[in-house]
Amino acid sequence: MLFLTNVLRSMGTMSFNLLIQLRMKEIGATLFLIGLLSSLQGAMNTFSNVFWGRISDKIGKRKVFIILSLVLASAFYPLYAVIDVPSAILIVSMIIAFFNGMYPPAAMALSSTAKKMSLGFSLYNSSNSLGMLLSRISIGFLLMFMDLKLAFVFFSIVVAVSVIPALGLKEEKIQKKKEEDFHFGRKVMEHGIWALYLGSLLRQMGTSGSMSLIAVYLNERFHYSASTIGFITAVNPLVQIPSHFLFGKMVEKVDPKFISVLGIFMSSLVPFLMMIPENWAPVLAYAFLGASFGAFINGSNNFLGRRFHYLQRGRALGLLSSARFLGATIGPFLAGLLAEKSYSLMFSTLGLAVLSGGIVVLLFTKGGD
Repeated sequence: MLFLTNVLRSMGTMSFNLLIQLRMKEIGATLFLIGLLSSLQGAMNTFSNVFWGRISDKIGKRKVFIILSLVLASAFYPLYAVIDVPSAILIVSMIIAFFNGMYPPAAMALSSTAKKMSLGFSLYNSSNSLGMLLSRISIGFLLMFMDLKLAFVFFSIVVAVSVIPALGLKEEKIQKKKEEDFHFGRKVMEHGIWALYLGSLLRQMGTSGSMSLIAVYLNERFHYSASTIGFITAVNPLVQIPSHFLFGKMVEKVDPKFISVLGIFMSSLVPFLMMIPENWAPVLAYAFLGASFGAFINGSNNFLGRRFHYLQRGRALGLLSSARFLGATIGPFLAGLLAEKSYSLMFSTLGLAVLSGGIVVLLFTKGGD
């Protein structure tokens, strides 16, 4: 049930990321405001994932947060179809981001209760990737037959429908551990988990920054059409899906820390591949992006899942999401500044940032169970 819920939610929410930009352009928003949208959403997600993750740990109920997030977000999504003031769209986007923050910590914590934690995380991550793939395919077809306003309504319904399988989620009652086992901050520092969060931030900063101007870059450098760019970007979720199961299986035999580090190092190749002036380079870059994400996210999720009690995992996994959202906020801003000088400077700087993240995790995060 969680797999189906997550596919539908991911399909809807990831569609809005593109549709909102098109809608803001349609109503005359400046490029600054469109860029500000991503920064504000990232900032709110950074806060809300930690906030809701901690609350869900205290209450110990994940299902209620999953359902509330879906209901509240789907209630606000249709507003995009009727609002024609850019500043109002920014406000609505921040409200939705706040409610969306309930979902990832609760869903990831619930995934960790599977008989095989690694399989639970693999299914969760692959459902995200499948939803992303479906969103990109469906947007292309739907916008051929309907305008943006109807597309907003359609994907709002998709998110709302995801509540139906969510109602069937089963959650086991988990006994609380003794208070002395709940020294969350001490565990983060002593085990070098802070380094995993920092490495995650640097990885996301580099990958999100590299992708933030990718449509413009591919059009200018390779003269690709919008449809061609769409097909190339679809390589990412296509490769992600099998990589989630591959690396989800590998974490059963290899320390998850090293799988996470491998994913970060693989991610560092993406910006450098984009610099190669050959037609095959962007395709290979997106393939590496998909494979590296499978390694990074499955390694990181399993690493945290093994080190924290179930009633701490909401906060632990929420912090991971927050670190990634913060990186996704900083990366595009930095990319915009560097791209003013040159794309080569932008890609090389962001690639080195990702590489440094892998080194930090490798050196400072303690492996082993």
